[in-house]
Amino acid sequence: MFYSPNQKILAKGNLVNKESVKIVKLSGSNYEIGYQHGYLLADKIKLMITQTLPAAASVVSMTLQSSYEEAYKKMVKGAKIAEKNTPLELLEEMQGITDGANAAGYDVTFDEIKLWNTMYDQWCIYAHPHYWNIDDESVKGQYPPDGPGTTVLTGSGCSSFSAWGDSVGGNGDMIFCKNEDNLDLPYQLENRYLYIVNPDIGNAHLYMCFPGMIGMDGGFNEKGISMMTQYNASIYETMDGCGIGIFTRLLLTHANNLDEAVQTFYNHPRCTGIAYHCADAHAKKAAVVETSAKMVVVRHPMQNNTRLWQANDSICYPGYQDYEGYNMVYDQQLVYQLNDVSSIEKYLNSQKDPYNFVVPAPCRFERYDILLHENYGNIDVDTAIKIMSDRYDPYTKQTRPKMATSYTNNILATISANYPKELFTDNPNGEFKAGVANLWSLVSYPASGDFWLAIDDFPANQGTFHHFNFFELLKSEEL
Repeated sequence: MFYSPNQKILAKGNLVNKESVKIVKLSGSNYEIGYQHGYLLADKIKLMITQTLPAAASVVSMTLQSSYEEAYKKMVKGAKIAEKNTPLELLEEMQGITDGANAAGYDVTFDEIKLWNTMYDQWCIYAHPHYWNIDDESVKGQYPPDGPGTTVLTGSGCSSFSAWGDSVGGNGDMIFCKNEDNLDLPYQLENRYLYIVNPDIGNAHLYMCFPGMIGMDGGFNEKGISMMTQYNASIYETMDGCGIGIFTRLLLTHANNLDEAVQTFYNHPRCTGIAYHCADAHAKKAAVVETSAKMVVVRHPMQNNTRLWQANDSICYPGYQDYEGYNMVYDQQLVYQLNDVSSIEKYLNSQKDPYNFVVPAPCRFERYDILLHENYGNIDVDTAIKIMSDRYDPYTKQTRPKMATSYTNNILATISANYPKELFTDNPNGEFKAGVANLWSLVSYPASGDFWLAIDDFPANQGTFHHFNFFELLKSEEL
């Protein structure tokens, strides 16, 4: 049922294109932020719900080797399980998205918006060689090594690095850079948006996302706090927790320093295995928080090291990179089909199997190490962009041609991700092809608010990086 739009609420938000980047500015209460989002992007949200969400279910149906109908039902159940862990402030925002879209004349339901916001968390669970039986809530995310096999899709890739002090030279200001890599499902590439959010309670912040979603892979806030999400699978996963979008918005809205950012993951139950790279630009400190449904552990930079980086493989192995604590690699071995992780040396060697179709390109972690060392003292914007768009594979010692794709998850699977497209046939809207590559790449100085965003191409980091300033966008009358 449609109703007249609330012009007073809508006056607090706006939508504009700058340098080909689609920017949404939202402000006010949680509900008002959602309402503006829903109204301004109503037609795009409808596309996401009617075209992209079914495509996501098709991906799940392929990985499960099930029918589309069965996969969609599992996703609906997963969203219901996750809902009880969603903070009220974000449920209010999702309700606002629903109401705003309806006010603009598009029929979208609250349940559809909640389901859409679990899409990436569910993809993480069903991307494994075995799947979690969310039909049996007593399982609580335990990995079933004797469970039914699934189809493993080609491609993984999210990664990030931060550097400061003597690593960057000059005045030592922290630079924080991240690559978001995922499938190009129908209608996603033309609907990549930059969100500038100024809430009544909490910190103003920015993030990149798709219409109808409250968050995805982090961003940074007015206090100089940054976050990035990297898929980092574990045997302990469940939909009975908070996902990446929830953590993105909780952290960016409420964290004022690195300690508060890290504490966010202890304060809430977690869904899938994710590594969260967090940084405090003013304090010049960073940490990677590796999480699962069972554990939260924290990895700091190596001693006397002013840089930190992360890809999709767990680094929290006691004694490796100065980490001490719980061994997260043991919880990842089955999922990534690693032969032997009984020592650090054997763990690292196991990752290098070129025909392991599950392990998500650990060569990228090694390549970051090389590049950050080679550019020590000279890491600036230009250098960072070159790093984030790098196509050299240190395992094969080859450079992937610019628009060529990787052969497997571990052959020419480089920092700038680009994998072969796959055909998905079981879909109510017709068959489609999709493959993993870079959706957007961000190079930022969170303390000053300056950032460079590549969000046009696919892989995006092979295209133009557009310069903006967060604080200028925040106060701009044009927005």
